[in-house]
Amino acid sequence: MELKDQIIQEYLNTRCGYRKLQEKYGVSRTTICNWVQVYQGVHNLPKTNLQQKHYISPMKRKQREADANHAALLDKIASLEKQLKHQELRAEVLDKLIDVAEKQLEISIRKKPGTQQSSK
Repeated sequence: MELKDQIIQEYLNTRCGYRKLQEKYGVSRTTICNWVQVYQGVHNLPKTNLQQKHYISPMKRKQREADANHAALLDKIASLEKQLKHQELRAEVLDKLIDVAEKQLEISIRKKPGTQQSSK
């Protein structure tokens, strides 16, 4: 049996991981991992439990990051809605102030639509 086949079979048939096989045979983990994945693909074999654990872990990390990002966006939306409400109230107060000033002073403060600016 060729060394490559021996390593692949040992990985698939025992609970031996890539690190132990690397130490035992002096072949890099990356090479062993590639050999195993190609062999599994060619023979349509499912991933081992260890492979699934390492495959799912980054997905869970991405989901946690997405959840944190979502929460940050919700906080930002709440903050912006609060700012908008404040600005709407401010605009309403200023509008009322102009109404009172126009009534008491009997002058037109607001520009009429379409009025040209005067040039000085």
